[in-house]
Amino acid sequence: MAGICSICGKKEMLPYKCKYCGWTYCSEHRLPENHNCPGLDKLKTQVRESGSIMYQPEPETTNKYTIGLPGLGHRGRSPYAIPISRNYSLYIIMLCVVTFFLQLIFRPYFDYYFMFIPQLAAVVVHPWTVFTYMFLHGSGSHLFFNMLVLFFFGPTLERKIGSHKFLIVYFGAGLLSALGHMIFSGSPVVGASGAIYGIFACLALLDPDIRVYVYFFPMKITQALVLFALVDILMMGSNDMIAHAAHLSGLVFGLYMGFKIKKEMKRSVW
Repeated sequence: MAGICSICGKKEMLPYKCKYCGWTYCSEHRLPENHNCPGLDKLKTQVRESGSIMYQPEPETTNKYTIGLPGLGHRGRSPYAIPISRNYSLYIIMLCVVTFFLQLIFRPYFDYYFMFIPQLAAVVVHPWTVFTYMFLHGSGSHLFFNMLVLFFFGPTLERKIGSHKFLIVYFGAGLLSALGHMIFSGSPVVGASGAIYGIFACLALLDPDIRVYVYFFPMKITQALVLFALVDILMMGSNDMIAHAAHLSGLVFGLYMGFKIKKEMKRSVW
């Protein structure tokens, strides 16, 4: 059911109801600090006066959803369903799809000017490629699986932390992935995998109880993250045409942002 944000009046297909003040908000104003929540201020006052922590459980109507994937899936209890309204995750997916078709039409020139080639980037010939390589992909299957994972996990993280921080996590992880790859390899690289590793790692820290499926085997998202990291560590230097150092670099940035955002959320509550 659609709802109207109490702050900006935006119509939201999946509105949020604040558990502190009871008002309805859009994704941009859902956090208490984004709508100057009077209920949260009252809670803080009560805690200071009583000297004890007051806890209000989640509503009984918390959404349940299950997502099954051949490689990765998502199942758990969460109020953060995949959004129908505006979100940057879907914009990035659309841009990657459009870019892939441009690759097919204008190869090899398109790849040369927009893929990340460490030697060219190091001498500042193509410095923009530290960002543009994230939108290129080596094959249709490469594009499909990257976008599939981003489709299921990107909107969930964006709902939790907001669009601004989501873009910082995505492009920050992608940038560090390029730099990490350049340290260990001089081969060209394309793909959003490093940025998506950052999204996955950040979400694992903020919501560690999410259940995922890795090749049909259920596990917690934190366990899946450790598994992926171990595979990349063991496969480094194997010449399998996969940028394992880029994956690990994006993962590290995602963990850093997850710790930082989690700390900010705890501070905002108190």
